[in-house]
Amino acid sequence: MRIGFVGIRRKYQELDPSYRGDFTRYHLELPFYFSRDGKNDVCVTTVDYTDNGGCLRHMTEGDFLRSDEKLDVIVHWRRWFRELYRSEALNFINCQDHSFGPEWKFDVVAALERRELDGILCFPTWHKTNLAMELGMAQDDPRLISGTTLGVDTEIYRPHDQKDPRELLWASDPGRGLEGAVRLAIKLWQRDRRFKLNIVYPDYVRIPPVINHPAVKVIGCLKNDPKLWDLFGRCGILPYTSVFKEPSSRAHRQAMAAGCLVLYPPDMGSPSFLIDDGKTGYVRDIDTWADLIVESIADGSWSVVGSAARKFAIEEDWRVQAGRFNETVRKMIEARGR
Repeated sequence: MRIGFVGIRRKYQELDPSYRGDFTRYHLELPFYFSRDGKNDVCVTTVDYTDNGGCLRHMTEGDFLRSDEKLDVIVHWRRWFRELYRSEALNFINCQDHSFGPEWKFDVVAALERRELDGILCFPTWHKTNLAMELGMAQDDPRLISGTTLGVDTEIYRPHDQKDPRELLWASDPGRGLEGAVRLAIKLWQRDRRFKLNIVYPDYVRIPPVINHPAVKVIGCLKNDPKLWDLFGRCGILPYTSVFKEPSSRAHRQAMAAGCLVLYPPDMGSPSFLIDDGKTGYVRDIDTWADLIVESIADGSWSVVGSAARKFAIEEDWRVQAGRFNETVRKMIEARGR
């Protein structure tokens, strides 16, 4: 299939030159893996970057608008771009947000009513339900397409032979609840001085956390590269002390793939519902986590749960997501009689 991802407004020229070629794979993710694992021909529109090599190409929006290339699918990145709509293709929105402003909703509802928007790629469970409510759609509306945006590269994120359950990891925006993870780490350190929370965060964080305690090691900003993969591989536990509902979390997916014990608070969006409590992770109140972690290390269950998490991640990795996307699109194309 021929797929266009449109509306990517991040300026590639502002990225670190060494990361520019990997931004699509490690940040956007969908275009790369839908190309590699879905065996599709993919183009990505950008503001300022062109790369015409292979089955994953980049072109500027201007070049895209001037192009007469026929596409099977257009994926609008996170909102509706009517100027980039093509009537001959199926048009989807890849929705990764959790709350929607009036302008976003107006544009999407209008596109649905004009029958220009064929579907919304969303996360399952809470996110799909929230979208239906926000847009006034039925919960079972077939245009809400879940299960194609939650992949993880299990070849990159994988457990080390010797994982350390006393090495905890925070790999996210500090504003998503880091304070709770720090308090947890200090509580654990007071019981056992071997506990340590490693903190890394993405490049858009402008005010880095300053924490002076032996239970905490602030590593700093890391790109999606071997240093980050090594942390996921050797750390045994990821306590994600989220403070708001969210559709997904890269960190929890990557940690599960790396065989970590992932802990998540209840009812914090899709991630809480995607973890099978006690089997592929723990979904419990944060104030119970210290006891739970100590007990799971003592009886070895942290490793059993981490292994189950790894197995689940493989069963839902990018290969599976890309195949599910392809199957959905083919059925829709057939229904159109194309």
